[in-house]
Amino acid sequence: MPTFALLTFGCKVNQYDSQAIREALARRGYTEAADSASADLYVVNTCCVTAESHRKGLRQVRRLARRHPQASIVVTGCSVDADAEAIRKMPGVRCVVANDEKPLLDAIVAGQADTASAAASPAPAWPAVSAFEGHTRAFVKIEDGCDDFCSYCIVPHVRGRVRSRPPDEVVDEVRRLVANGYLEVVLTGIHLGAYGKETHGEWALLPLLEQLVGIPGLARLRLSSLELREVRDELIAFVAASDALCPHFHIPLQSGDDAVLRAMNRRYTAADFLARVEAIRGRLPDAALTTDVIVGFPAETDEQFRNSLATARRAAFSRMHVFPYSHREGTAAERMDGKLPKDVVDARRHAMQAVAAELAETYHRRFVGRDIDVLVETRRDRRTGLLCGYSARYVRAFFQGGDELMGSIVRVQATDADARGVAASLPGGHPTLTARG
Repeated sequence: MPTFALLTFGCKVNQYDSQAIREALARRGYTEAADSASADLYVVNTCCVTAESHRKGLRQVRRLARRHPQASIVVTGCSVDADAEAIRKMPGVRCVVANDEKPLLDAIVAGQADTASAAASPAPAWPAVSAFEGHTRAFVKIEDGCDDFCSYCIVPHVRGRVRSRPPDEVVDEVRRLVANGYLEVVLTGIHLGAYGKETHGEWALLPLLEQLVGIPGLARLRLSSLELREVRDELIAFVAASDALCPHFHIPLQSGDDAVLRAMNRRYTAADFLARVEAIRGRLPDAALTTDVIVGFPAETDEQFRNSLATARRAAFSRMHVFPYSHREGTAAERMDGKLPKDVVDARRHAMQAVAAELAETYHRRFVGRDIDVLVETRRDRRTGLLCGYSARYVRAFFQGGDELMGSIVRVQATDADARGVAASLPGGHPTLTARG
């Protein structure tokens, strides 16, 4: 029986796509290799959101070609959509599969379809998954594509326009994952909040959430990311009233300076952002608020960077992903003057990360002495050997306990905190909710 190995780079959407590919190849009779160092087929699912992520994926392709010259290598993902011809010419690459062709990847590998006919055919049906290999939480892709064209972002160029999955398919998939033992489902998409826009002409995310939170056995439903304009009062109220929907809002800030936001084509001001933060905290004082920030955008001044630091502090984020600006060919920002020296960008990244760590610890400390319910991961923390998992508010807890608790929701008491999360104890020693049989 032929074997395969999947190597995935990038976002939750790519992770979902890889799981769909994994299940499709299994239906074709392929077995996933126990050791990825030895497989007949390698599928590399690439990312190109930054220049570094693009380089990492292609380095992996070259490494596989050197180490496994007899294996077939199939490259898919965003790097293919960005530069298919160059990747197709790389040594060892059997074929490249664009993002829209991913649902046909198994057929292409089996020789029952080819990339030329796939490209000429209508978009295939949305893939479906029944499990999520190696994850305690399951991801469900409800949307693909983005129409916003932020000036720094290559994603709309490689993922295309917004396309939304039919709501009945989403509901069926979440039901299936819950039946297979998943207590938490994370809804994901390239522009999640644009769900339904191209079919309904208006915001359709909330009606979908109303269907999903009623699914029996679904303990938690989490939203992966929303743009500021999509964090509406009615959504905040719905989260506040729901037992299942996690009080966790991931809203990309990108910059806290108005002039930089305009140059980024972000369509809001720092004051707009902070007003939405206040609206969330007015209904949900302990809600997690996580974000993405870019430092070193072209021509960003010291003063503008200080404005970003100040906005981040005022927003009091619980977690921040800090990225140095990455030059991406074909974007509007590529044509802007004022590229900053690497040492300046690195210094700003370190300064923003220091603020992020300070804010994270402050947020985590508010839970010390309180009970929190944690979904225990199926792997122990590598650094400490402790059990670990996340609360509904995305607070990571570390505590002593047996492997039998993995995959369950356990009530623990937070005893200390730092930027990573909270140290906790397990008073009762028993899970409050168990999954996976």
